[in-house]
Amino acid sequence: MKQYIDKISELIRHKEIQHKIYSFDSGAFIVDIWINNNFYCLQLFEDKFGISQVTEDIDFSTIPDKTFSIWEDFETELIQLIHK
Repeated sequence: MKQYIDKISELIRHKEIQHKIYSFDSGAFIVDIWINNNFYCLQLFEDKFGISQVTEDIDFSTIPDKTFSIWEDFETELIQLIHK
């Protein structure tokens, strides 16, 4: 999963997106990002990638809003989110 964290970091670094990266003993990672005053949580676990939006009305959940099993599909969704 670390290689994907590096790829995410590269994508958001170019846009100067505020972010925080968390790693867990299980091997899972969470990347919190803020885009246009919106807060998103990227979840990388096992062989899955997830994206969730967290708002005042919608709390964080361990179950992502959208889940992807293929990196390229997740990357496409993340790029679209970054360029909103």
